[in-house]
Amino acid sequence: MTTSKLKIGALLLYKSQPAKLVKLGDKIEIELLTKSLSKKVRPKDISFLHPGPVTELNLLSPDMDELEEARSLLSGEETTLEEIAELVFNQITASAIWSAWQIVTEGVHFHGSPNRIKARSDEELILENKKRAAKKARQESWQSFLERVEKKAIIDSDRTFLTEVENLALEQGTESRLLQHLGRQQSRENAHAILLELGFWKKSYNPYPQRFELACDESSEPQDLKTPPASADEKRLDLTELAAFAIDDENSNDPDDAISFDGRRLWIHVADVASQISIDSPNDARAKERAATLYLPETTQTMLPPSLTDKLALGLQEVSPALSFALEIDENGTILDLEIIPSLIKVTRLSYDEAEKLLTENSSLAKIWALTKAHREQRLRAGAVEIDLPECKIRAVNDQVTITPLPNLKSRNLVSEAMLMAGAACAQYAKKHDLPMPHAGQVPPNEMPETDDLPTLVAMYAKRRSMRAGRLSCSPQSHFGLGLNSYIRVTSPLRRYLDLVAHQQIRLHLAGLPTLNESEITTRIASVNSTSSQIKQTERLSNRHWTLIFLQQHPDWQGVGVVVAEWGRKSLLLIPELALEIEQAITGNQAPGTHLQLFSPRVNLPYLEVFFQTKVII
Repeated sequence: MTTSKLKIGALLLYKSQPAKLVKLGDKIEIELLTKSLSKKVRPKDISFLHPGPVTELNLLSPDMDELEEARSLLSGEETTLEEIAELVFNQITASAIWSAWQIVTEGVHFHGSPNRIKARSDEELILENKKRAAKKARQESWQSFLERVEKKAIIDSDRTFLTEVENLALEQGTESRLLQHLGRQQSRENAHAILLELGFWKKSYNPYPQRFELACDESSEPQDLKTPPASADEKRLDLTELAAFAIDDENSNDPDDAISFDGRRLWIHVADVASQISIDSPNDARAKERAATLYLPETTQTMLPPSLTDKLALGLQEVSPALSFALEIDENGTILDLEIIPSLIKVTRLSYDEAEKLLTENSSLAKIWALTKAHREQRLRAGAVEIDLPECKIRAVNDQVTITPLPNLKSRNLVSEAMLMAGAACAQYAKKHDLPMPHAGQVPPNEMPETDDLPTLVAMYAKRRSMRAGRLSCSPQSHFGLGLNSYIRVTSPLRRYLDLVAHQQIRLHLAGLPTLNESEITTRIASVNSTSSQIKQTERLSNRHWTLIFLQQHPDWQGVGVVVAEWGRKSLLLIPELALEIEQAITGNQAPGTHLQLFSPRVNLPYLEVFFQTKVII
């Protein structure tokens, strides 16, 4: 502002505070009337209110009738502080001007800056009062909510305030006013904790699918609108007289592979998903988006619509369509030839326990065991790395958790080896026919640990820790961990998108139709890489979540933990019975291989931590 009309003692406005002009110069010296504090300011930082001279201010209380009459008289027009002071207070003293400015600052009847003030119209006044009433109601509601938080007695309507906390807990927001009010750090764990404390989330609530944006709406199922490349009435080899065994966990409801032996060849039958799902069809797009079936202890989110899974999974119908891989193998486990044939099979479903009992009684299963055992030994000679760490099956039904250790059965090894054999044979087939396919590989670790003198679990953990992540590529590549020169996953097209892509390629090739090129395969690999990683993390964290829920449900649980590694002041414990790894400081810095009795678990669910009382087992 210009300083020409300023005189010593004038009433000024500085940062919403009244001030008196003390001295003019390059900078203006003022005295803050509310603080008796002097300071020098720039002219542009002040506004002129009254010529003064002013020594002190008395804030005048306006008569509301006169205030409303003044607003009504000036409705919608620009005005000045002097005019407001005269109409409302019948004077234009410094105190009246300052009081008029307070009316403008309040913003109900008048609003603006000292140099440009406007009276609200009738319509503006109504809207402003409504806005202020709503704000007041929100403030009162917030205060009532905080009182209920203090008492941990929230009600349904509190969802409005807690949604912000929930978004932070699910990593869909960055901050929460409630956490700020409570003086807690803005973190997903603290948000999770307060939601549990208030009962907004039940104690068993699993946030990880939503954190990784994998929670899906299953209300609608896309159906293919295109005719598949292989029609439903195509000629299939009738193998219904050949015994076919689908061996899986007892509660599995999506079996997509089965095995047979015809006296000469090992057959790996795989659900013929590509016969029903064509490239770039709606169900193909759904499968690509989901990347894989998500298996959680409490639920399963299928990659494909459940109706298709029921139709195509092996053994759910009396006769199942399959894409059958017929392998010729010598006694040393070497794959000599592969024929891939669309077929019809009749499947006998077995659990691993049931299959284990039949391995010595059923001649076909006995022969398959011998062939898979020979192939496994061949892989080990080629440098395959065996890592045998405890595994458990975790199930949560109506929030009640059961954890079942999975024994190292021959039947499990038989099935997994047969699937590897199909993948290795398919890689040979793709190379022979120059067929672009998604290959799975793994580069060697930077250094393999010496494990000969280590206790078994310590050695297995050290091996696993040294291994590098697998990778997918359209180019054939060796797989260090499996001891294979090349490998293509082909046995789970119901559950993994790239297995389905491999099947689509095979079917197009068998029909003599154009296949996807390398660029198109590479694009599909890239499209699922990120989601596949999210699925693995979600499954891992969800399993840990429900394992800790199990410990909360069994506070008297006791078990054994094995020290498998040390870093700093903490030890890494493996609990075989739960297939659970935890970090914990152990008294005496116990060496790897030490067995500890664990008891009195203390669970911190938001941080996925558990701490035990420990005692060394001698």
